[in-house]
Amino acid sequence: MKYLYEGPNSGVTLQDGTEVLLWNGKEVELPADNEYVKTLMALGYLKPLQETQETKETKKTKKEVAENAS
Repeated sequence: MKYLYEGPNSGVTLQDGTEVLLWNGKEVELPADNEYVKTLMALGYLKPLQETQETKETKKTKKEVAENAS
């Protein structure tokens, strides 16, 4: 699953041996069922990319509505 990582730059080796670099503000693909991934999500460092896109689109739509109402 793809996520947006927002946290300190770091690297991790997952239980299956996969090495992943985590860069603040960048997309990363990680297994959703991994305990470390769940921890990063709980800390607020990972956001599912689909959710991030929907949030951006919602903000854009609200801004357009507000501008059109003026």
